[in-house]
Amino acid sequence: MKKHLVVVTLGAYSLYGAGFKLNEHSLNSIALSSAYVAGANGADSALYNPANMGMGKFANKHEIEVSVTWLNVPSFDFTTDFTKVKNEIGRDQGTQVSCKPNSVLGSLTCVGVDLFAPGAPQGVPKADGHAKATNFAYPEIFYKSPTFYGFNVGLSVTAPSGMTIDWDGEGGKFLDNSFIAMVEANPVISFKFAEWFSIGGGGRVLYGMGKFKNSLYVPYEQSMQIGTPGFTAIVTSKGTTAVDQISDTKGWGYGWNAALTLKPLYFWNKGLSISATYRSPAHINFEGTLKAKARTGSADKPMVTADMDADLTLSTDLPPVMQIGVAQQIGKFLVEFVYERNFWSYGDKFEFNYKNQKFSNIAGSQAGQLGSTPEQQEQAMHNMMSGADYDAVAIGRGWQDTNSYRLGVTYGVGQKLRLMASVAYDETPVPSDAFGIPDADGYMVGVGARYSMFDDTLDVGAAYSMTFKDNRKSAVQSHDGWGKLQLVNVSMACRF
Repeated sequence: MKKHLVVVTLGAYSLYGAGFKLNEHSLNSIALSSAYVAGANGADSALYNPANMGMGKFANKHEIEVSVTWLNVPSFDFTTDFTKVKNEIGRDQGTQVSCKPNSVLGSLTCVGVDLFAPGAPQGVPKADGHAKATNFAYPEIFYKSPTFYGFNVGLSVTAPSGMTIDWDGEGGKFLDNSFIAMVEANPVISFKFAEWFSIGGGGRVLYGMGKFKNSLYVPYEQSMQIGTPGFTAIVTSKGTTAVDQISDTKGWGYGWNAALTLKPLYFWNKGLSISATYRSPAHINFEGTLKAKARTGSADKPMVTADMDADLTLSTDLPPVMQIGVAQQIGKFLVEFVYERNFWSYGDKFEFNYKNQKFSNIAGSQAGQLGSTPEQQEQAMHNMMSGADYDAVAIGRGWQDTNSYRLGVTYGVGQKLRLMASVAYDETPVPSDAFGIPDADGYMVGVGARYSMFDDTLDVGAAYSMTFKDNRKSAVQSHDGWGKLQLVNVSMACRF
């Protein structure tokens, strides 16, 4: 049976730049806010522009770079304002029960049913929450070979995601406790036709795993006939089902990337470079298990409660990404502007199939209406699931393609000491009035420095970036102002 995502997955991405991905991995990319395409050089060009592996001063050397990044999202208090979400999805809207007799005598059956009606909606339009601080450190590695008959090969192993989310309070129940780790390997190859033109490309191999614990209120409407012949009635129950769930998933994904670099004025202006890169979508099926506890009615007077265990398959697509970079060297300065297009409207965001559902511990004041035997009750639970509106709580619906604009400046090109600074603007793909993992437009600043020693056989350096999230239009609003994400990186590169 196919349903739309109830389990919160890949939630960590929402705190990053450009929606649900992290662009910045190496020292240079963090310092330059990913304004690092046409000017990419060295080992990390294997990731950011493989066409450049055969370009530059060290094209004929092996180069390997090891990078360690610390990611920090400070703790913050927030308010979830459900009035900013379509139909106020996400909050407890209680349960309303109506009974329509099929005959005059059927009204006697309705008398008993009415006793179980929990009454008016119990939810509130706003709820407070607290997000604990997130701290996560991860290593990454980049390599490129010397040029051999015009060819270079390279490899990058990066962590496009890896952190935990721990939100408390009623306003944060839908992101209660989530962990995700993802590793991506990019083997690439390039060929340089001439000093002014080169191409490159390769494959993408991704492995991801995640563990999630969260709570949701799923809208539903269900009707069923009860009673005995001559005393039958149609009972309609509508409102929200409270679902507490735990899932554990892992899976593989594959894709490809391509790049080219052109220096159109090479014989007159060797300092101008234009590059384009494209990363294909990567589809991942996460396989795992789901455990859920569902309840209709109020917590103190539940109508029906049940446990469910199922096999889970989560389907998601990492979107295609296109970047165009223009870099101009002016003396000791290199200035680069990058335009980036993320095609977030492509493919599945977070859709899942589950199978082999097993229900147990069915109880509550109306459990007896589901059947007189455990088998009948379990079959009734399967039937009731058809009345749940999983579309309302699907995460990733209505996402839009986005633009990012990045500007970076490097001082000291060709010297032992290089200094870098940058600014960037990332649009969010997430509609402000949609239920799900919150996101907002991001504003990024970055700085960094590298120092070369021992006749350019060793580089060391560090970088720092800060991303500010403008959440004023979001349903989740921090009490401390804009959301923040910090990256601190230290790197060492060796050449031989």
